[in-house]
Amino acid sequence: MYLRFTTQFINPYNEPETGVFMALEYLREDHPTVQDEDVSKLKSLTAWFSQNLDKPTKFSNASNKNPASISLSWFKDSAKEHIQKIHELIEILERYDFIVERFASKNPGYVVYEDEYQVSAIPFKSDRNKVI
Repeated sequence: MYLRFTTQFINPYNEPETGVFMALEYLREDHPTVQDEDVSKLKSLTAWFSQNLDKPTKFSNASNKNPASISLSWFKDSAKEHIQKIHELIEILERYDFIVERFASKNPGYVVYEDEYQVSAIPFKSDRNKVI
């Protein structure tokens, strides 16, 4: 099983759904009323993920003749500590009225990147509206 977490925060690219890491950055850096203890916790979570989660090295199938959209990142359900840390992050985001959506899938699409804790996958056409 794979897990994905998004927010309804409109990101700087004017996309209506944003991953929790981009929302974390906005909350930590630009939100006008965030409490100091939450900023501290967000910095700590950012540092933890920087040390414990690789950034995917591939986000599309650009080698294809007609490359698909950029892939979406999913946690493997075996990444227990990472998921626990995401829940800590979600708790803070929700405190500031961010709406966080959770998705689960047995098959998130065409996998273009994989490591021990995550995959980056391009959703199958039939699933694109369900997980974006």
